[in-house]
Amino acid sequence: MKRPTTLQETNEELDLQTGCGSLPFSAVTSRNLRFLIGLCRDGWAEMSVYTYKRKIQKGDLLVLMPGQLVAVYSSSENFRLDYMIVELSLFEDVLSGIHRFSPHFYFYMREHYCITLSEEDWNRMELYWALLEDYATARDNLFRRDSVIYVLRILFLDMYSRYKLSGEKSAERSDERKEELADRFFRLLIEKYQQHKEVSFYANLLYITPKYLTSVVREVSGKSAKEWISEYAVLEIKALLEDTRLDIQEIVYRMHFANQSSLARFFRKHTGKSPMQYRKEKLAQR
Repeated sequence: MKRPTTLQETNEELDLQTGCGSLPFSAVTSRNLRFLIGLCRDGWAEMSVYTYKRKIQKGDLLVLMPGQLVAVYSSSENFRLDYMIVELSLFEDVLSGIHRFSPHFYFYMREHYCITLSEEDWNRMELYWALLEDYATARDNLFRRDSVIYVLRILFLDMYSRYKLSGEKSAERSDERKEELADRFFRLLIEKYQQHKEVSFYANLLYITPKYLTSVVREVSGKSAKEWISEYAVLEIKALLEDTRLDIQEIVYRMHFANQSSLARFFRKHTGKSPMQYRKEKLAQR
């Protein structure tokens, strides 16, 4: 993979970086720790988020949420992506000023991270892009960071509207306090599920009982807290197993299991297959 060409260095004040060229990921599956949005202006690239493989092409919008597992396998010589990387501190400031998104939006974006834009949508994205670049570089603007935040909020609401119009099922609306609690759980989960797979760990951080956390998360999302913890862990194990450069012991280490046997038991419980069986089946499908 070609190294990305940087348009401007990371702006520590804004926590925003812009780049142009290839994606800042390799074929080795790795965790994206920031928010990334990009416009594909030419060529193509084959990539995956978790186990969802896509081919991003000219005219597509790429949206990678923090915490996702990403790999880029190949790209054309003329592949060009204009992208912006938003650090977590700025990302949190953007989300704090808009109504709370359904947890299902974040799950939806795991699979729908590559969006083919209509001409109208592309022109709108170009407008967002120009505004963000202008505000990010306007050193004489006393409210530069605030301006960037407001543009990013509009962009997020645009994406959320697309999700709502997609007809995806969402949970029945819960009361605001329960939605806020579930949202805090999912943010913790994205950060910590590799190391911590027990509901009690998250309940302690949230100062509630495991039983109440399970009840709230099920009401808001349709699944229990334990089911979500297991789903995130299984998705990551699957993605790592599909990377044949990683041996099982490396996956054990990354996922914080005590040994290969404990990983195998966990994976078989949730998939009905051993890790090696799953890997062989995926290799046979290629």
